[in-house]
Amino acid sequence: MTRPDHMVIDRKVEVVAVAYLNLNIRYSEAEALVSAWHKQYPQYDYQTLVQWILAGDVTYVDGQLKLAAYATSEDLKQLVIQMRSAAGVSIKDRRHNLTTYRKCFVGSEAVQWLMGNLGLTLDEAVRVGQRLLKRGIIHHVVDEQDFKNDYLFYRFYADE
Repeated sequence: MTRPDHMVIDRKVEVVAVAYLNLNIRYSEAEALVSAWHKQYPQYDYQTLVQWILAGDVTYVDGQLKLAAYATSEDLKQLVIQMRSAAGVSIKDRRHNLTTYRKCFVGSEAVQWLMGNLGLTLDEAVRVGQRLLKRGIIHHVVDEQDFKNDYLFYRFYADE
């Protein structure tokens, strides 16, 4: 049976390998970066870091691992509260081709809201929208699209 400390070491080796392969950094540097990350963010385990790297939510910038805006579940929960508030994105019934879609918002309007209210770049805002979709918080009204900065309708699952 594997001892718990061996499991932690195995997880660390896995995340170092994932960082090395996916972030295009030297293995020895990846090892140091992962150790520094774990000291800075002890509340997140190695498996979470692996998932974030594979999803593109952690990048290598200026010699450090950088967590993308609104990548944590806690941050996303707060963001959803803001987006669904009276000062948030415009959520209302919308029509397209004789079909009414209830309680939805427009992707491009959400991107503009994210940029204007949170100071995100266009790319960051679209990535946050994609993250909301991939984590099962929002969906395209007919489930045919990823999140895009376009005139497409999305709905919070909480509004179903």
